Amino acid sequence: MKKSLIALLVATLPAAAFADVTIYGKIKGGVEYVDNGTTKQTNVDDLGSRIGFKGTEDLGNGLKTIWQVETGFGIDGQARTGSKNGTFANRESFIGLQSGFGTVRLGNVSNFLDSDMGTVDTWEYASDALGLSIFTRDGDRLKNSVRYDLPTVVPGLTAALQYGVKENKGTAIGKPNEDRETTVLGLGYENSGFFGKYAYTHQSKATSSVDTSGAGFTLNNSANDKHRLEVGYNANNLFVGFGYQQAKGGADVAGDSWYNLVSKDLTFSAVPDVNGKVKTREYALTAAYTFGAITPKFSYVHGDKVEVGGVKVGNSQYDQYVLGADYAISKRTTFGAQYGQIAVKGKNEDLKAFGLNMVHKF
Repeated sequence: MKKSLIALLVATLPAAAFADVTIYGKIKGGVEYVDNGTTKQTNVDDLGSRIGFKGTEDLGNGLKTIWQVETGFGIDGQARTGSKNGTFANRESFIGLQSGFGTVRLGNVSNFLDSDMGTVDTWEYASDALGLSIFTRDGDRLKNSVRYDLPTVVPGLTAALQYGVKENKGTAIGKPNEDRETTVLGLGYENSGFFGKYAYTHQSKATSSVDTSGAGFTLNNSANDKHRLEVGYNANNLFVGFGYQQAKGGADVAGDSWYNLVSKDLTFSAVPDVNGKVKTREYALTAAYTFGAITPKFSYVHGDKVEVGGVKVGNSQYDQYVLGADYAISKRTTFGAQYGQIAVKGKNEDLKAFGLNMVHKF
């Protein structure tokens, strides 16, 4: 009787309540052995699992409502370092409109570097040695933002403009990027497997200077300007991608990941102007080829010495190598294995890691 009543209630609900809603996600886990020169440790990690809901509603005359809510979580029972796993809608989540004039979204929206670029980072990992998190550090969601994507006028051509307001209206010690207005311009073109993509990011001057915790002085808080270019070929089982990026501005221009891994012990005492602007330049190359279900691949990244106030800083040049392969056991499930190493010139230890992972898409 109860089952019949429930079935009757469901049948009477509007069909629109169930239409055009998609549930999707990825479950990603791995085992990694990490050696930082001092400590050797084996970790069982979540590698960025997430679940999402998205849908559309046709408003007529070619206009649609679009929405998405995506949440990251850790299958190992804890949040990844620096993540906000467990917070609902912590990944790309938005509401917007789509028509022949383009797409407008507002919320916690991925920037162009996250949604359309980052092609050189084909790896699944938790340790930064096993993937290109340093090079792709600016590919992220931009909170409190609105993004406009142009319609497809020319096949293969994409363009987007995004603006994010300040999260913190006052001081933002420890979180300088949250105290900056951010504008991102992205352009891309793909044809016959060849692609080229460019992104320009401008971050306004921070309200407060950036306190380098424990360093005893304050660094430059000027505006940041960042450029990234990616070109390559992705067709006929072959992928080759090259990326170049440069950034100039305040002390936080290089990002948290870069500071923690590469320049945590920069010899600032050798720099005559600690309040000078910071400049970085990095290059990345990835190649992969698919043989049946197996895809061997290789990445190399080089970071030039960081300049502060026009002076090159010691212990800030790095080289990274990642070598591995993926095995697609089905259309939705993949196994992966890789070895990676980050070597910082002038330091006595390298960051090395070996990882095995499993990814299932739904």
